[in-house]
Parts: sequence; structure tokens; C-alpha cells
Amino acid sequence: MKAAVSTILLAAAVRAVPAPAANIDTNTLLPFSIPNVFNLIPRTSEINKKREGWLYGTFPFGVAPYPTGKLADKKIAEDEAIWKPPVFELGAIIQNETQQAVEAVIAAGNFSTLDDYHKVYTNLWQTSLPSGPLPGMLTNHTDDRTFSMMRLSSVPFRIHRVKVDDSLLFPVDEEISKSITGHTLEELHAQGRLFAEDFEEMKDQETTTAYGAGCQAYFYIDDAGDFLPLAIRLVVKGREDSALVYTPKDIRDEWLFAKMTINANDGWHSTWGHTTMSHSAAEAPYLAAIRTLSESHPVMALLNRSKRFNHFLSPSLDDHANFEWIVENTPWGIRPNLQDSLVNGSMDTGPKYYPWSADAARAWANKVYSSGETANYTSNMFYNSLRRRGLIDYEHGPALKSFPFYEDGAVLMSAFEEVFMSFVNSYYKNDKAVAHDREIQAWLRETVPAQVHDFPKQIQTKKDLVGILSHQAYLGSVVHAIMSGNGNQLDIMALPFTAAGWQSPIPTKKGVITDIMEWMPTPEGAAWQVATYAAGNRASWKDTEMTLAYMFEDEELQRRMNAPTRAAMAKFKNDMFALSDKWRARGFDENGLDRGMPYIWNVLDPKWAIYWSVV
Repeated sequence: MKAAVSTILLAAAVRAVPAPAANIDTNTLLPFSIPNVFNLIPRTSEINKKREGWLYGTFPFGVAPYPTGKLADKKIAEDEAIWKPPVFELGAIIQNETQQAVEAVIAAGNFSTLDDYHKVYTNLWQTSLPSGPLPGMLTNHTDDRTFSMMRLSSVPFRIHRVKVDDSLLFPVDEEISKSITGHTLEELHAQGRLFAEDFEEMKDQETTTAYGAGCQAYFYIDDAGDFLPLAIRLVVKGREDSALVYTPKDIRDEWLFAKMTINANDGWHSTWGHTTMSHSAAEAPYLAAIRTLSESHPVMALLNRSKRFNHFLSPSLDDHANFEWIVENTPWGIRPNLQDSLVNGSMDTGPKYYPWSADAARAWANKVYSSGETANYTSNMFYNSLRRRGLIDYEHGPALKSFPFYEDGAVLMSAFEEVFMSFVNSYYKNDKAVAHDREIQAWLRETVPAQVHDFPKQIQTKKDLVGILSHQAYLGSVVHAIMSGNGNQLDIMALPFTAAGWQSPIPTKKGVITDIMEWMPTPEGAAWQVATYAAGNRASWKDTEMTLAYMFEDEELQRRMNAPTRAAMAKFKNDMFALSDKWRARGFDENGLDRGMPYIWNVLDPKWAIYWSVV
């Protein structure tokens, strides 16, 4: 069963390990401060030493620049010493859980129908996924609202409104469209009620012995305001001209097959896209900050969210290896882990359950990053991204009646902005003080050689700085939780509604899928899929200090911050506790729905979602 335990799981297995105790008297640590004439010389010396030890390099997995140099190498080695032991410890546990799951499914009579896939979860995975997928995912997967509303909650990063001046992806028969929606495709488009996802590029990826397709899909707002699916096109390389289009009017298993095929596209996007959209998009500006901000700068302290601090008048730069970022504790471990474990590991030696290879994963991740889709900093800010994709504030079509990702995300963004505004206001008396902060301005300039895509053009106001800090927090907590943490295994990659890949080819004509079980994974494949993603859920971290509610809960960090910032951090924690209680009270209404969804979506619960992008 070693091959069944994907090393994606091992990459996901990092646990929190306390940083070594500092060999300094913390009572003598000076408060954080912005640069001034009195600290200019020692801070300049410190930053110059950091710049010598933190250089721009590359890593075989690619994407953003990777740090190299004496200090960077030490930090990376320290990180590896922290994350490797628990990786193997948890990996061994889940390897046993994987074997137990296979044996339990076989003992219970294997899989005969889709409903049988509950067997791969029930009373299993006691360490990694004791509660199974989100409530409703195992029972309501055939409901079209589960499929459509996942695009407004579980996988919200590729869905977009087809704006009136956009081209259509593919045609849909007028009579079929009218029978489903009451309107033609063109009418929905003109009314601003048509939405789309486009994963056609997946048809060109290097394949394995499993099967998949590049998919395109339409969704629409109906006359009652509900968000529903209209059509899905499955595109196979070499068969583009004869690509099949499926709609809710097709036979049950064929329509379900189409929905599950694009689910696999979205699952791939979450798995590999998050390494660029959450990790690398945030690591690039962080590396630039390391090279330009003193460790005594309050902004650097927030980026570090350190467990250990140095006296700014006598910095021991080697101690920088013990700093932690608010986005993740071991920020430089993800790409070596992916390269060593995935590209060179069991993803290629185990069963081929993904339809696309490890090399395809690496190539695709670099493509979406270099194109700016996942790397762009400003355009991917929370509100900017939603407006750019026509999901909020769109003038030529109706608003979405229920948009759980936006609704929950906006609450968290407001909380981030509130604490960061209190912080910035307490350290900068006005906008001019921000514009005159030489280290902040050096950070801005450094983002060019750091190859930060689409970083703000200026940091001239307090609002500018608050926006950047809020986005850093958003990338590490909200984006990462949805794409790799609490999400993914609990929703988009939950069986039976998504199989990572099919075990039989994509049909060349309609009417051949009368029983979808021919395409579904075996007990070994199902257990592999759960094992691959379950560790990212961090079940054992729920209600611990690793969660978003504790983002600023660090004694040494708060000791060196000023009083207004400490008060704002305390308020943030209290607000997150209250928010968690409120969200956990959610349930199904009289129609069996949670905010229009046939499942309970609480992925961003502040006492469950992790505050840093661990994997």
C-alpha cells in the first residue's frame, strides 16, 4: 500500500513544531519601530547583511524566485528539520488508515453503486478525516444545486460571468436551452445572466493511464434568481471538432459523468493552482520584504509573525531561521517537498488515478503562474478579482442571490482590514509618514527584481499599506483554506461526486453511459484519493492555536507591538471566536439548503481554517 499513500499527503502532513527557545532576555527587547534618523545606521547595516544572505534563486519546480544564499540556506535547512519528522510520522499513520479503508470497503461488499462510496469514509480515517466530507456531500451529489453552488463556495476562482462583450465558449442548441432555462444561450448572455468555467487547456496535458478531458461549462441565473448549470462540453485532444455537450436533459448518469469530469478539472486547479496562487504569489513579496525591511520594522514583524525576535541594535541574523510568517510557518518547504515527493516520488510509481502526469502538474503550475492568472497580486485581491470576473457589482446583469464565498470572505476581509488599519494608524500619523518610510519604499522597489507580478505601483498612503497586508493574510488563510486546507477533500475532491480520474475512456458518442460505475475508482483508488487529500484538512488542528482566530496570538509579537495594535489583535481574536460560534450554528433550512446549497459549507470557520498556508 505504499504507493497508495500519495506523497501529496506527505506534503500535507506538516505539523506545528515549537521554535527553539531564544537565548536572549526578552525583557530587554525594544519595541518595533519604523526607520528614523536615530536607528538609520544599525538598520542599514542589518538590512545589507540580510541582502547578502538572501538572494534570488530558482528551484526545479519553478514558479516564483526561490531564496538562496548563506542565511536563506540555513533557514531552509531549519524548515526541513521541522517539517520532515512529522511528515513521515503522519504519513505512516495515514498509510495504515489507507490499508484499513481498502479492507473495510472490500469486507463491506465493495462498490456496486455511487451511494456505496460512503463506505470509504464511514468509521475510518480517525486521525486524518474523522468526520468525513461536508454534511450533504455524500447524500446530495446528484442535486444540480450542489454542482453549481460549489462554484460560488468550494471552487470560486475560475467561475466568471460572460460579460456582454465576451465571446461564447461553445454553442448550445436553442430548443434545449429554452427547455432548461426558458431562454436561448444568446438571450442569457445579453441579459448578463450567463456564467462560465473554462478548463479546455487540460486536454493538452501529458496523460497517464487514467482518463480525463478538458472541460467548459455554462451556468446561469434563472428567473427565480437561483444559480444553476446549463451545459458542459468535454474536450479530448484530437477530438475537438466532435466534442460532446451534455445538459440536464441528458440521461442521469451521462449528465452526472459530465459534472464529475469538470469537477476533476476544478480539483486539479485547487491542488496545483494553490501552490502558485497561495504560496508563490505571497512568497515573492515576502522574499522582497526580507531583503529590504529591518527585523525591527513592525510590518516585517507581521509578515514574520515571529516566535522569536532579535534585539535590533545587535541582530544575530542567523536567528532569522526561526522566524515564522503569518502566511506559513515553513514558507520555503513547499516547492522542495513537491519536487522531491511528487515529481520524483510515488505519484509516478503508484497507480495512475490522476489523468495527468506529475510533469504535467509542474508544467501547468508554471503556465498559470507565468500568465499572471494565479500570480497577479493586485488583480487577484479579494474584491478586485470578484469585480474583474463580474461576480459582484456588475451593472449589466442581476446580482447573485447567494454567494457564500463572497459573503464569508467579506467578513474575514473586513476583520483583516480592521486590525491592520489599527496597526498602521498607530505607527504612521499620516499618509506622508508612509510615503517617507524608506524601508517600505525600498520594499516596493524590490518587488521588481523579486518578480512580483502586478504588485501595487505605489505605497503612498496608509490605505495602500493596509491593502497589501490584508491581501497577504487573505492569500495564506482564505485562499489556502479553500484550495488546500479545509476545502478540497471535504467538497470538490469528495467521493463519489469527484473521481480524480476515470478508469475508462471518455465516450466518443452519447448514450453509452448507462452505469457510471464502469468509470469509477476501485477500493484501492478510492482510498488513495482520500489519503491524498485528507491530511490537508488538518482535523487534529481544529479548535487549536493553529487556526485563523489565533493569527496574532503570540506573546513576543504582542510584547513589542504598541498598545493600540495589541488591543486590535485582542479584538480580532474575540471577533473570530464569536464568528466561529455563529457559523457553526448553520444548518439546513426547511428546503434542505444552506444559503442555497444542498450541503453545509463552513470551510472558513475561524477556529477550523488554518491561518497560514502550511501545504
